[in-house]
Amino acid sequence: MLLDPFVNLLRELGIPLGGVLIGLALGGGLFATVDWLHRRPSKSVASTGRLQVVADPAPTEGTEPPASPNDPRTVVPVTVSSAEGTATVFLRGAWSSPNAPLPRARRFVAVLAASFVGLSALELALFPELFLPYDHLVGYAGTVLFWPTPWPGVYAVSTVSQLVPDYIFPMYLAAMASLAIAGGLVYRRVPLPPNRRGWALGLVLLYVGVEVVLDAVFFTVPGQSVRNFAIVVRTMTGGVFLAGLIFCTLYLPTPLRVKPRFRRDRAALAQFFGTGLLALGLAALVIRLVEGSLGNGGILLPFTLLLLLPLVTLETFIALNRPLYFRQLRRRPLPPVSKYHPSVSIVMPAFNEERWISEAIRYADLAAGKYPGSVEIIVGNDGSTDRTSERARRAIGRLQFARGKVVDLPHAGKSNGLNGALALATGDIVIRLDADTFVSERLGFAAIIPHFADPEVGGVQGSIHPRQRKGWTRKLRALEIAWGHYFQRPAVMGARSGEVIDGLFSAFRRKDLVALGGWVAWNGEDTELSMRIQRLGYRVRMEFGARAYEDVPENYEALRRQRVRWARGMLMANGQHYPSLVSDAPEFAGLGVFLWFLTFARSGVRSLVYVFLVLLLLLLGVHALVDVAYLLLLALALRAVPLAYFLGKMGRWDMLVWIPFFPVASVLKQSFRFEAFGLMGPEANHEYA
Repeated sequence: MLLDPFVNLLRELGIPLGGVLIGLALGGGLFATVDWLHRRPSKSVASTGRLQVVADPAPTEGTEPPASPNDPRTVVPVTVSSAEGTATVFLRGAWSSPNAPLPRARRFVAVLAASFVGLSALELALFPELFLPYDHLVGYAGTVLFWPTPWPGVYAVSTVSQLVPDYIFPMYLAAMASLAIAGGLVYRRVPLPPNRRGWALGLVLLYVGVEVVLDAVFFTVPGQSVRNFAIVVRTMTGGVFLAGLIFCTLYLPTPLRVKPRFRRDRAALAQFFGTGLLALGLAALVIRLVEGSLGNGGILLPFTLLLLLPLVTLETFIALNRPLYFRQLRRRPLPPVSKYHPSVSIVMPAFNEERWISEAIRYADLAAGKYPGSVEIIVGNDGSTDRTSERARRAIGRLQFARGKVVDLPHAGKSNGLNGALALATGDIVIRLDADTFVSERLGFAAIIPHFADPEVGGVQGSIHPRQRKGWTRKLRALEIAWGHYFQRPAVMGARSGEVIDGLFSAFRRKDLVALGGWVAWNGEDTELSMRIQRLGYRVRMEFGARAYEDVPENYEALRRQRVRWARGMLMANGQHYPSLVSDAPEFAGLGVFLWFLTFARSGVRSLVYVFLVLLLLLLGVHALVDVAYLLLLALALRAVPLAYFLGKMGRWDMLVWIPFFPVASVLKQSFRFEAFGLMGPEANHEYA
């Protein structure tokens, strides 16, 4: 044949032409995906409910209600109360849209759990029957990959040999199938579009193909170290494909285009990826030690890698970047507040907050007394049906150090209260403070303000502590703050990979908020605004010298409602701002999206791992309960050191005995995240249309 000389040459040189062609095909597919994400239709204005004061309002045309929060036709009178009396102000953009409470997604969670248990049990019970054909498929793939040279691999699986990588693939496959069933890709009363089902089916088939290719490649080289590396790659690919399948079921906001105001910061890219690779390498050394203690080829090795490798990598990444954050602060010294004290507006959204509103205003006023500049407190009453407005007006009338006002708005959600207060704000700096949050009487908020003397800083968060100490939800929240706020957040801010500045106590320049149109009218408005600020090129900061005490849900049901909202908000914000990852300046919020996606891909299966382990022990008779306990204790010990240190920094020595319960918080958050998936189908996208 004409090609025989060419084939013989490739065979003599040992060049696997099949693998080259498949690699080019996969690379082309990845490039096409990134290009599609980059070219996907987007918009240049966020879905904010911007409110503006109108001096001479014209009558509103028509009687139809506004189609959206920023309908320019809508001008309504609102009442503004202050110590001087009551006045009527006309606001353009104010509207009435009563918030419906989030429904439960019990069916989604139940179907997900039942499907995963059933499919995993079936896979493990029929393990030899199912994976013997898979072995042959790997052999065929190896023949194609290494053509025209012979495939040098030997791949044989049995329930006796227990080659540990084989359990990662069926676990992820069961998770993907379960999410497809629960998420409506198989059946749903409100059907998903055919193209989404096509994407999902394509992802599953591509995942199987990638796993087959990985096996055909990695099992050509002898040695346990290579197989261990194969496990690491397999856990990464499984998480990425699982995350992609989840996104096939979710309806997210339209992507947003944002033009940066600042020059690029390529040093941030070098810092992020440099410390990230170093953290991964150090984590791999730690896992090698763990592997030695469990024994080579131990059945729990893949799950050790799946659970511990991301945890150790993240913890090392934080430990490397946290000192760099404070080094950045030292290199950009702040002026004393005595010399830099621009005017401040504290905006306080409130809906049915009669229980705490008076105290929140009083503590904000006391904090204003410690600040040398002028301070105003503006309560945006979002159509409360209780005595919130009455009590807020009384508290405003008793102010000693600040001036204040209450604006009574129609009910349309938290962003409506925020944007209504912003429309009346006059301060150079706007501090957002929730109406159930008390500013520290001792520390106040003054330490936040000098950060804005740096023109590159666009947002600052003060430290947050739980106000109540009794109750398991409050104790878990204290653990979460010690880990997430004190330990993790400065590090990710220093590496320009942070996302959220918690809305309940944060500050921005008023001119930036006005230019951006304020807060969006959906869950996670604080995360979305934080990311939009960073996409402009601003840095964000954490200030531990200012403190506020938050109201923490007192029981499971209240915690569930809060965390499902938070989980939905994170998905929405990242869905709207993922273009930053494929933009010309990915260091402006794109690194935050990337880090979020990595943790999302990992956490998407984290809680299911324990279920799969139990099934593995029961159905395959693997005697590894001691190893399981060892693995869990090791994961806890890795968290315990930073938790104990930062609980001490918080003055919460009483919480040390609660550190063993920190994994409970992680499992709960994961279950709430699953429920959020079930509330973001085709019937939910009206929220941010």
